[in-house]
Amino acid sequence: MAEDKNLQKKLAKFAEEIMNIARSECSTIEEETQSDLETQRAGLKAAADAEAAKYFEAELREIDGQSRAAAFSEKDRLRKELFSIREKYMSNVFAQAAERLSEFTAGSDYAAFLNAKAAEAAAQGDFAGGTLYLRQEDLSYADALTKVLPGCTAAASPEIHLGGLIAVSADGRTRLDLSLDAALEGQKQWFFSNSKLDITL
Repeated sequence: MAEDKNLQKKLAKFAEEIMNIARSECSTIEEETQSDLETQRAGLKAAADAEAAKYFEAELREIDGQSRAAAFSEKDRLRKELFSIREKYMSNVFAQAAERLSEFTAGSDYAAFLNAKAAEAAAQGDFAGGTLYLRQEDLSYADALTKVLPGCTAAASPEIHLGGLIAVSADGRTRLDLSLDAALEGQKQWFFSNSKLDITL
């Protein structure tokens, strides 16, 4: 009987040792499993964060590209609109200037103006044997003007619409444009350079 009791104690102790070993192994396995899960979670989270960052950057690039395209389109629209406004303004200004010049050429001071321009041409070059170009309606001043520019032949020029004259030497090498058309065109160029109406956006 005593031997049976000892055997049972030994078996019980052996079973307890087995259980302790099993509990220890289970605890180790559980800890390792938990660690693996946390590592996997961290890896998945890092991958998800990286993917989200890439997507966010791509979206920002697309938005930035769309914004730039929209800004360029708006700037181009404004430039065209301002150009149109400037052209209308310029046309109005120089239409009024042409009207004033037309009134001047119809006035009593125009003959003196033509004589002064002929004298200016005579002072600047030798136009003997050359041609003095005038508007068709200004040929009535030809006799008086060729006296200031002796040796010149007066002729009508389709280039002159507003008034004034163009003197060309006999060999054609010297051409002096003293027409009101050229003067007005020169004013247009000056106006473009000095009016501060440059379109810069």
